[in-house]
Amino acid sequence: MLALLLAVCGVAEAQDFANAEIRTIPLRGNLRLLKSEGSNIIVSTGRDGTLLVDDEYAELADKLRASLTAFGALPVKTIINTHWHNDHTGGNEALARDGALIIAQENTARRMQSDQTMSLYGKQVAYPPIAWPKLIVQLSLQLRWNDDVVDLLHLGPAHTDGDLVVFFRSQNVLSTGDVLVLNEYLPPYFDDLNGGSMEGMIHGANRLLELVNDKTIIVPGHGEPADRIGLLRYRDRVVAIRDQIKAAISRGLSEDEVVALHPVGDFAGAGKGTDRWVRILYREYRNSR
Repeated sequence: MLALLLAVCGVAEAQDFANAEIRTIPLRGNLRLLKSEGSNIIVSTGRDGTLLVDDEYAELADKLRASLTAFGALPVKTIINTHWHNDHTGGNEALARDGALIIAQENTARRMQSDQTMSLYGKQVAYPPIAWPKLIVQLSLQLRWNDDVVDLLHLGPAHTDGDLVVFFRSQNVLSTGDVLVLNEYLPPYFDDLNGGSMEGMIHGANRLLELVNDKTIIVPGHGEPADRIGLLRYRDRVVAIRDQIKAAISRGLSEDEVVALHPVGDFAGAGKGTDRWVRILYREYRNSR
């Protein structure tokens, strides 16, 4: 469980970058998925140049460049940051020095300019100015890129207060950032010190369901690609966990008693990390009464 939480939350020093590999997975048309130690990366290639959604840990910048070179995707012209955690934005500096323009939501851009403290995982230092987003999104932005219509949407605070999801509409591929995580990255981490909340994550999942259809490829911030059915199952499980915790609070159960109920069930592995997550949910809903 500790390894899971370190991977999700961007604690770079815990990763073995020397042995890290980046896998390239075709998605649809000119879109590819790159997977390694940090964030999922979507790559769009074509006549307008290469666009990335997120760019991994800084320590993997050279390996990222090598992976992009392997299918002729350098130089990178545009990077969209889904939020500011360093497992999604670490490559900004290196790729910006190569000439990439970085786009992010305004709260993400603001947080990258000064030292931040992630809940549970401590300090993330300010980025150098070259790595800061230069094109800022408030609620939405639409790009026309490589024969696709690309919508950047801020669904409201969820994983952080600066999340963007990126919808390649012509190819029906949705990149969610950490508004959605799947597989071994459950339970879904959110940065409760910086605008994230379980209620925001549920709201985000509901908004995602409004965007997609049965043919959408959904790429989470971490984990394997999914479809609408997978997203619906995820949403239903987190809502059920939320409702169980709220009901227990209404019955007057203490935090320790709710942890002992193990409301997560088989949704995520048992252990101290999951128990800590339940405690955060307990406090969120206890304090909202």
